[in-house]
Amino acid sequence: MPSIFVLGVSGYIGGSILVGYKKAYPDYDYVALVRSESSIPAVEALGIRVVKGSHSDHRLITEESSKADIILNAADADDLELTKAVLAGVKQTTIGKIPILIHTSGTGLATKDGSGKWDPNYKIRNDNNVDDIRSIPPEAPHRNVDLEIFEADSAGYVSAYIIAPSTIYGTGTGPGNRISQQVPTLTNEILSHKQTVFVGEGTNQWNNVHIDDLVDLYIIVTNLAIAELGPAAKVDSYNKFFWGSVGKHSWGDVARKIGKILHSQGIIDKVEPKSIPFRPELGAIASNSITIPDRGLKNGWEPKGVPLEDTLEETVQQVVAASKQK
Repeated sequence: MPSIFVLGVSGYIGGSILVGYKKAYPDYDYVALVRSESSIPAVEALGIRVVKGSHSDHRLITEESSKADIILNAADADDLELTKAVLAGVKQTTIGKIPILIHTSGTGLATKDGSGKWDPNYKIRNDNNVDDIRSIPPEAPHRNVDLEIFEADSAGYVSAYIIAPSTIYGTGTGPGNRISQQVPTLTNEILSHKQTVFVGEGTNQWNNVHIDDLVDLYIIVTNLAIAELGPAAKVDSYNKFFWGSVGKHSWGDVARKIGKILHSQGIIDKVEPKSIPFRPELGAIASNSITIPDRGLKNGWEPKGVPLEDTLEETVQQVVAASKQK
């Protein structure tokens, strides 16, 4: 049977995709790279063969990539050396056909720092417009890795598809971390101030996507990749790029809702919002990132997850519980 090599299986995104893959492709053989000894039993319980190693074990990653029909990289959108190790493996594939790479990037590609303010001159990029994707600046976050993948796909030794999610929300389903990143970052910032806070004016905007909808998109894209390895003409590399973006929020509005939840439970002192200055570690919650996911929608993606706002209370409780364990 075809085999899938998974990177990032213990993470929020990778673990959830793996569970979705197991339902969509139950007869495939699965191999996953796992860094932590303590994470191995939960991964193996899903019927996955584990190879123990870190993202810096490039020789091991190259070896496993050379044997896989499909490689899912949901490990690190900015680890260029990891990606080079994967590409080195597919270049010397032993499966007798072109392997598929499903790579996780992010809408950080489309960020513009407004330091907490919406920029009326912001350029909104549509993934169904090749020029919009080709013209992303080389210095954009994740872009150096994506360009390496586009080049490999154009060279013809791998069929590479890139999915770039926006703010992901909802509880994951994987064997490891099930909590998202950006909403918890803002929640922890509010907890540290004991007051509702946002950066600048709080008018900066991002798209968002429910984790279950994102998993659906990965399966749609993977099905496309499998189908397009047949007799169909080669697909242009930049036509194999998908934004994972659905809803839209301003970070100020999200902060106010989180503040109300925490204040109602007596966890923070003040519900009135306070503006704080930008710090690099605040990352996405200070910038703008709005994209149009036409390519996924045109290929049958039908997002149906509840809105981000409806998941905030659950996420906040998860963050509060985690903070008490530290």
